[in-house]
Amino acid sequence: MVHQRIEWASLWPEQAKKPSARRVFLSHTSELRELPPPRSFVDAAEAAVTRAGDAVADMAYFAAREISPEQVDQEKLAEAEVYVLIAGFRYGSLVRGRTDVSYTEQEFQTATSLGMPRLVFLLGDDTQGTRALLGDPRHGDRQEAFRQRLRNSGLTLKTVTTPDELETELYQSLVELPRSQQQSMPAGRIWGIPGRTVKFTGREDLLAKLHKTLHAGHPAAVHGMGGVGKTTAALEYAHCYGGDYDVAWWIPSEDPDLIPGRLAELARALDLTREGDPPNTAVARLQGTLRERNRWLLVFDNAEDATRLQPFLPGGDGHVIITSRNPNWAGVAATLPVREFTRAESIEVLQTHVPELATADADRIAEELGDLPLAVDQAARLLSVTGWTVGTYLALLTERAEELLARHEQTSGYPKSVAAAWALSFDRLADDHPAALLALTFIAWLAPEPVPLTLLTELPEELVPVAHDPLGLADITTALRARGMADVTANTAQLHRVPAALLRARTSHDTPMRGESWPVTVIRVLVAGLPADPWANPSVWPLWQPLLPHLFAATDSSRDSQTAISDAAYLLDRAATYIQSRGDPRAALPLFERSHELAREANGDDDLKTLSSAANLALALRELGESSRAHDLDHDILARSRSMFGDDDHYTLIIANNLAGDLHDLGEYQRAHDLDQDTFTRRKRVLGEDHPQTLRSASNLATNLQKLGEYQRAHDLDQYTLSRRKGVLGEDHPDTLLSASNLATDLQILGEYQWAYELDEDTFARRKRVLGEDHPDTLVSASNLAEGLRQLGEHQRAFELHWDTFARRKRVLGEDHPDTRLSAEKLAASRKNLER
Repeated sequence: MVHQRIEWASLWPEQAKKPSARRVFLSHTSELRELPPPRSFVDAAEAAVTRAGDAVADMAYFAAREISPEQVDQEKLAEAEVYVLIAGFRYGSLVRGRTDVSYTEQEFQTATSLGMPRLVFLLGDDTQGTRALLGDPRHGDRQEAFRQRLRNSGLTLKTVTTPDELETELYQSLVELPRSQQQSMPAGRIWGIPGRTVKFTGREDLLAKLHKTLHAGHPAAVHGMGGVGKTTAALEYAHCYGGDYDVAWWIPSEDPDLIPGRLAELARALDLTREGDPPNTAVARLQGTLRERNRWLLVFDNAEDATRLQPFLPGGDGHVIITSRNPNWAGVAATLPVREFTRAESIEVLQTHVPELATADADRIAEELGDLPLAVDQAARLLSVTGWTVGTYLALLTERAEELLARHEQTSGYPKSVAAAWALSFDRLADDHPAALLALTFIAWLAPEPVPLTLLTELPEELVPVAHDPLGLADITTALRARGMADVTANTAQLHRVPAALLRARTSHDTPMRGESWPVTVIRVLVAGLPADPWANPSVWPLWQPLLPHLFAATDSSRDSQTAISDAAYLLDRAATYIQSRGDPRAALPLFERSHELAREANGDDDLKTLSSAANLALALRELGESSRAHDLDHDILARSRSMFGDDDHYTLIIANNLAGDLHDLGEYQRAHDLDQDTFTRRKRVLGEDHPQTLRSASNLATNLQKLGEYQRAHDLDQYTLSRRKGVLGEDHPDTLLSASNLATDLQILGEYQWAYELDEDTFARRKRVLGEDHPDTLVSASNLAEGLRQLGEHQRAFELHWDTFARRKRVLGEDHPDTRLSAEKLAASRKNLER
């Protein structure tokens, strides 16, 4: 937003004027807009029109209206001054309600009846292209007849075979075509656009789209959040294309009540009114004049309300640019979103001001600022004038963001600092929609990633009561979207990291709920909003993935959330459980370790929450091959659990099950068997035969029977467990697939290689689909399947699958994991088999 006082300047007619732009109607069938790639015939024609100083009129650019397409087609053709036909080999769509003429032929007939200049270009028979370009299986005969009528029309036709040839011929034809005497703006040139104050970087694509939209006859609304560069882009466009306008005028529009006064100044500059005439009179005269003329540009800067701005849009053949945080301009203007800098643009700005800045350091700064143009420009200037190191700047950004971003260098081309611009927005939101500001503050204390809107419904009702009402929640998201303060979709809302940092600093001492700070409130809300247990539960995994960055942000060790330390431990445990269940135990381990530390600090060693976090930590250690550490943890937990809850307690039996797994991995198969047998018996009695945990004990018991050489008993128990799990859990549940994998191993040992191979193959395919190709369980199936191929004499395929499994295990589990070492051994054996 620019608030400089603007002096208008009048440059009188001694200097030569550019000829006025004509509207050139391009008539063509739809495939010519796409073909041939990479540059179509229509692209080439539009380029020729623009080079000739004219404006394109094409049905592709006409806004939706409540009249038929043929009516729009006729109206826009009548408004044009030059008709151009590109006649290919397809006849195109038939006019609605008619069976004898296409839109393209009707346009030619209309242009002829209106007496318009007609420039016709035929694609030659030797045009190179695809079947879609060159053939029309339905109406090819009609198109050939139409092409023949064009040849017999008496017009001078041009034949072209390539887009480049079309651009050259059309440009030459337009330049040679006499221009009608159009009325342009009188009395010289009026310029009321502020000067450039910021070196414009990148955004060529945005300027090109803006130019195309304006020349298609539409007002353009350039929208985006604060600090993204909307005003700068509008300024750059006005200066780049200033020679196209006799009148260019800037209207600050944040306060709609001040717009008439600014437009009245333009009316006086054009000698349409005198000093003292009421603003409404001046605006009416100005609009009447602009509607009849062209070569003018109005820029309404920082407009927020489409309804209040619309009465001031004059219409006619001039151009209107609107800059706004509000993306809702349907029916008023075509919208062009402005996003953050690309990373390359951010680095360019930083290195322009600080040439010695290394690209890697510039990248770090841009990442922390989220490529927000205003923040990047401010950082570049601060680094330039202060001599700070990158480390100093980033430390200040982390520890004193509000103070740092409030600095405003006098050499900056922006009227406000980053902090001041956003503070004003926060203040207005607080006045107009306090519930929306509370919701935005909650989002600010999460990660700068999309936040599921379902989390907002978990905000305490006494804090944001309207969030629990669908209409109230819609009001909140509408307010945030209309003010450009968050990216809002049907399911998520996201706040940029820079305003999020400012809002956190602004609310760092607030106690929104029962004397608790925002960091604590966020942890409580996340606990309330967690999905179902992710362990071996793929159906809920899509709900967990988008929550991960917010769980990490809420539990960050730098935050003061001491009063919610137990809940923080729980969030870390749940996040780690999801990550481990998805097949990444290495990433889960440090989260489990920190969760256990926090749980012990908050609750002591004998609390159930502490014991649960310890048990999950032991499970991760075991999966990573650290079975001895896992055993020691589980042994201690089981002793505490038996003492506190008894031998038959549900929790005690879970720990007994896990400890038996540790013993199995340590080679203590008999002890593992005895403990599994005891747990299985107790679970059948306490939980029932078909309870998932009873079936888990049955599966583990079968595994130990196999290790003890009881192959037939292991096979029978695995078969029993698989059958029951299919009925209870379904065929694709991870536990069911584990039973299938174990049964296939039993079959291999019993010499049933073909049956084992077929079961392994099916299990491998299901695990890839359900768990993913890199999940440890999937890799178990891959290894087993490779062994099955070897036993069936398929040595080449076995070697290739062993090689792939080894590479994946090394990446996922690490080189020292027992499964990785086992894969290495099998790979070596497979290579020897292949060599033999």
